[in-house]
Amino acid sequence: MNYFSHTPLYRFSELRADEEHIDKLWRSEQVRVVVVSDTLSLLLEQEDRVEAAFLTKEQAAALEALAQVRVYLGSEGDIPYFALGFEGKQEELLGQLGGEFSLQDLRTVALELPKEQAALLSYARAIVHWNLRHQYCPDCGSVMHSAEAGHVRKCSGADCNRQHYPRTDTAVIVLISEGDACLLGRQATWPQGQYATIAGFLEPGETLEQAVAREAKEETGVELESIAYHSSQPWPFPSSIMVGFSAVASSRQLKVNHDEMDDARWFTRNEIAAGLKAGDFRLPPPVSIAYRLIRDWFNSEGEYGLEDLLPSAR
Repeated sequence: MNYFSHTPLYRFSELRADEEHIDKLWRSEQVRVVVVSDTLSLLLEQEDRVEAAFLTKEQAAALEALAQVRVYLGSEGDIPYFALGFEGKQEELLGQLGGEFSLQDLRTVALELPKEQAALLSYARAIVHWNLRHQYCPDCGSVMHSAEAGHVRKCSGADCNRQHYPRTDTAVIVLISEGDACLLGRQATWPQGQYATIAGFLEPGETLEQAVAREAKEETGVELESIAYHSSQPWPFPSSIMVGFSAVASSRQLKVNHDEMDDARWFTRNEIAAGLKAGDFRLPPPVSIAYRLIRDWFNSEGEYGLEDLLPSAR
């Protein structure tokens, strides 16, 4: 599976509306709590590594009054997991918890964490972000309150009373190949030499495959003759699902849309290998589905795999 897909929790969505049961889980001795402050996740710093910080009942109790939102994430066996969400207050949080804790961006530390921990923190980050960014009803403007253990926002307006659910933005991402080469592009804001697969958001009225073909055409001018599903990845930065595909182009003719990207070009396996060895070519982060799409294409032929060139990549 792709990174951020390995959550060990069973979500028990059928129990979220039972407030008495959720409160009982919150008060249990086994409860474990993760903390999200703005876009940062709470981590526990060890001598030579970091890991997710799972606060005990006593540790979380000291923070509960400061939290803007509390979300029941699910349970692993008899252990219920919750997330507490905060806007700002980083210094206050760390002051109460002690020096062994830190707040960091999950994208920068995900590879240092066990995959299950990274997935759980990504889930917490996404649901907390949604709660904190949806304080007012989009229909009437009234204040909304958290309901169903943090998985619903309920409008307080007497004439509205609408319920709103977490939003997930669908994006397609595709490894396009033709013969012995694949098509990669880059944004101007990326590190020098970094290239990745073509991607974009699904539009209303489109199928996923139509979105893949449109993005390829709009960004690079390439026509696709076949499209196949590969895999998907939660991408909680802040709230997307990346739906991955592989595709075959009808030709290598390019017409790069520089309003969409800085550059796009065809790379053979040998060119990728040479660029990685020389240090003038960079792949997307190994936590991303973009990296896996490139890796799987690269490894489908040849005498060695991409990992042989990047021994630290997972």
